[in-house]
Amino acid sequence: MTTITADDIRALAQSTDADPALAVAQDGVRLVAEATATGEHIVYTKAELVRDYGEEITDVQAEVLAAGLTSQLA
Repeated sequence: MTTITADDIRALAQSTDADPALAVAQDGVRLVAEATATGEHIVYTKAELVRDYGEEITDVQAEVLAAGLTSQLA
């Protein structure tokens, strides 16, 4: 089972890449620099994160979001 962690969410929030996203790869979840340029399954983008939570995300929000995204992958 693939697990998204709060650390993954924090890394996405802190990324300064052009269009960052979390993607599912063979070795698990990874941060990609451009959501549109990858052939991997995109789980969540920074644009969605900012839309849903604003520029700052709390630890609790990161934990809840990570759990919710992980459950969607199951």
